[in-house]
Amino acid sequence: MVELFFGAAILIGSPICGWIADRTSNRSIPFYTGLIVLFLATLLFGLAEASWVLLISRLLQGLSAAITYTVGLALLVDTVGKNDIGKWMGTALSSSSFGLIVSPLLGGIVYAKAGYMSVFAMAMSLIVLDILMRLCMIEKKTALKYQPMDEVHQQDGFYGTFTDNGINGHQSTIRPNESSKPVSGSEQGPLLNESATEPASKKTRMPTILVLLSMPRLLAAIYGIFVNVSILTVFDGVLPLYVKEIFGFNSLAAGLLFLCLAVPALTGPLVGNLTDRLGPRWIAVAGCSLSAPPLILLRLVDHDSLSQKIILCVLLTICGFTLILIVSPVAADLSVVVEEKEKADPNAFGPGGAYAQAFALFNCSMAAATLFGPVAAAALRERYGWGVMSAATGAFALSGAVPTVGVPTA
Repeated sequence: MVELFFGAAILIGSPICGWIADRTSNRSIPFYTGLIVLFLATLLFGLAEASWVLLISRLLQGLSAAITYTVGLALLVDTVGKNDIGKWMGTALSSSSFGLIVSPLLGGIVYAKAGYMSVFAMAMSLIVLDILMRLCMIEKKTALKYQPMDEVHQQDGFYGTFTDNGINGHQSTIRPNESSKPVSGSEQGPLLNESATEPASKKTRMPTILVLLSMPRLLAAIYGIFVNVSILTVFDGVLPLYVKEIFGFNSLAAGLLFLCLAVPALTGPLVGNLTDRLGPRWIAVAGCSLSAPPLILLRLVDHDSLSQKIILCVLLTICGFTLILIVSPVAADLSVVVEEKEKADPNAFGPGGAYAQAFALFNCSMAAATLFGPVAAAALRERYGWGVMSAATGAFALSGAVPTVGVPTA
């Protein structure tokens, strides 16, 4: 029930946060808000003594996750160039996957050595460190104000991310040899009047979120991350209980198993580099296809012996390397498909662009996966056994390749 509140807050909050972030003049403001809400929610969670307080704290944590993931990924797209988007998406999301996998292990160790509140003290310290790092962050559009005009490239989008076509695909009227003096009030008048009399087609365009949902390539990317996160959460929800039953592992031993998944996740930047060089499509297809065999072979682990433990560790390590092939390509392609849509139709999303709302959908998919993965896996294992569950998980991984193969890349 508690996790349902967390997931529901992300599902509902992400589209709203994305819409706000695409229309605010400063993305860092909602980002700071999300971190502060996360700090307060974590403190409330640690101090909770009543069930309703616990539910409220998880609701706030879900809302903060909706803000920080959505705005954080949009800021990343704003900052890096198109040629490097895969590498940096790989770095960011592999770090996220690594944290998701090792946090139960670290939490268990700290809890065993220092007690309950020490776990929350560790989490809140990380949040404070994150806030301090954000204070050192300068958004790209802000930095451009302090560059000489001959160094400023004419770039696409409200935040100037990718191309040299001007704002939202329109050729900019600012040129390097023009004066950068402030514009007087009288000079501003025509611009204000021009924006006030924009064509009716702009005012009545389809809502951005619906435009995004009508793009098959974007939906394929969202389904890809849904598959990836669902499988990771299957391990979170089922593996510790299974190895306790089969091998008699305690919480620490079960947590150490997750290092087999966590260490390969650190190769995300390498996968991102390959994505930038080779394109995202076939890397994502390879990730989904290659994940199926080791997941299906997990059914072989069915009794207690040293060889079975070795087989389990080897299969989990292979899964770690194959699953990371999915994350970077689908996240990079998500931003590229939005940019290509803006090139084809400069008025599709409006002056604020759609990067934050695209990653809001991405975040919603991840949240839905955290709810779907453990519940579906637990139900299959309870009703049909470990072997059927592992086979179903492998088939589910393979399904992630289907829309990626079927949807054209241009």
